Amino acid sequence: MSTSPLSKFMGKSDALARLREHANYLTKLQRKVEACLPANSRPAIHVANLQEGELVLHVESPALAARLKLSQNGLINELQIAGEPVKTLKIKVRTQSFQGNDRYDTSEVRSIGTGGKEALRMLEENLDPDDPLASALRRMLDRSQ
Repeated sequence: MSTSPLSKFMGKSDALARLREHANYLTKLQRKVEACLPANSRPAIHVANLQEGELVLHVESPALAARLKLSQNGLINELQIAGEPVKTLKIKVRTQSFQGNDRYDTSEVRSIGTGGKEALRMLEENLDPDDPLASALRRMLDRSQ
């Protein structure tokens, strides 16, 4: 199988060319949005898309989303003054993706002693078989063996 650089195909397809153009536009729009924001919140707010006048922003925390919603009219006005066709703002909280910083979550594996297992087994037997707690106890006891 031969490999070719993606840039070779970008100019040959109208769809890819439009996609590239839109991505470049969103990058420029990101800079304009950052210019309208306080310096401390700039790294946490990202332009996701702009379609039909609706600007979608991804923020990294619910607190920042609430703060941004309170000031969204000012942001929309500043972007309109800068020549952007923004009519509405949609703010979405996104979780941060794993960055792969070579840190692994090392949780301590603890075993359940015989007395503990017996107590859990007795509790599980006294519960209704359809009870979610009973099924959770069964799973825990099965995995601990």
